[in-house]
Amino acid sequence: MSSPISDAPAYQGGTAVQKLAIVNLHELEAEAKRILPPAGFGYIASGSGDEWTMRENLAAFQRITIEPQYLSGVSDPDLRVTVLGSNLPMPIIVPPMGSHGLAHVSMEEGTAKGAEAAGALMVAATPANLSLERIAAAKPGAKWFQLYFPSDLGFARELLQRSEAAGYTAIVLTADTVWASPRETNLRNKFTTAGSGLGRGNVPLAGGPVDTRDLRFAKKALSWGDVDFIHKNCRLPVIIKGILSPRNAQTAIERGAAAIYVSNHGGRALIGAPASIAVLPRIAETVDGRVPIILDGGVRRGADVFRALALGATIVAVGRPVLYALALGGWMGVQSVLDYLRDDFALTMKIAGTQDLRAISRDFLSPLYS
Repeated sequence: MSSPISDAPAYQGGTAVQKLAIVNLHELEAEAKRILPPAGFGYIASGSGDEWTMRENLAAFQRITIEPQYLSGVSDPDLRVTVLGSNLPMPIIVPPMGSHGLAHVSMEEGTAKGAEAAGALMVAATPANLSLERIAAAKPGAKWFQLYFPSDLGFARELLQRSEAAGYTAIVLTADTVWASPRETNLRNKFTTAGSGLGRGNVPLAGGPVDTRDLRFAKKALSWGDVDFIHKNCRLPVIIKGILSPRNAQTAIERGAAAIYVSNHGGRALIGAPASIAVLPRIAETVDGRVPIILDGGVRRGADVFRALALGATIVAVGRPVLYALALGGWMGVQSVLDYLRDDFALTMKIAGTQDLRAISRDFLSPLYS
């Protein structure tokens, strides 16, 4: 059994800053495992329960086949997309993830710098090791702030005001981990992020007992009224993250959501939840183009990005590979992952015969999905 991080004199993630020669993103996990402390790696790599949902996120993509249209004449596809006012060079972003210091000594600053170098939007997380202001300073380009809604409304209001002042352009409310199935790897390792000693992140500026390295500060009985609170106390558009059903998507739009974020939290929330890509088609039908759709969970290749956009996503987010790359190469590793995915996606578009993102549709998928 691995020693708990709280017993260690000091936790240290990776220290290298280097570009990565990536063959495929799956291989980064084993490489990161070799250099990270076991409990920290386990926190990043593991999911809830027996990890069926985490594995299904990957497997579900493999059941979707692409039917290329040859002789299309496409040689330089246009990957640009505009989402909630942000002009992005590609439909690939960095999702909210806590405690980047578990991966690398540069923490979220490294991730932010790498995302900026690749031109990717980044979603900074409430339970970050660094403050949202420090992350924003390292990421002058497109960025959103993810909110675990605090039980203390004053703290909630403060986070909203701080994120707006720091230049974030949307609030991503996470709705799917107020309650979560046990993460058995963390239990075996006796791991808690609060014991890592890596920094308090987004505690109230006025001080106080709140510590966002675990989720005990977050409100448990989260409701649509809390979405109304965000709208009343912040001028930024609100994105609801954790949507896995058409009914939830419809309600979110009715309650003013500016975008729908399809996610099962990387298989870290409800045991037995479906793969994100599996529920995307029905949600996209319900949304019917009214708002953008973000999807994460299992994206590892350019073909996965293509599949998600063909089934209705506007952009996709890539999580664990970013943290593995951060561990292995710091900000340059993060840039390497995002550049790899961009280039692999562009290649898929060339082979499939799509000049721009608007051309990607279910017509390019096998009949099961068209």
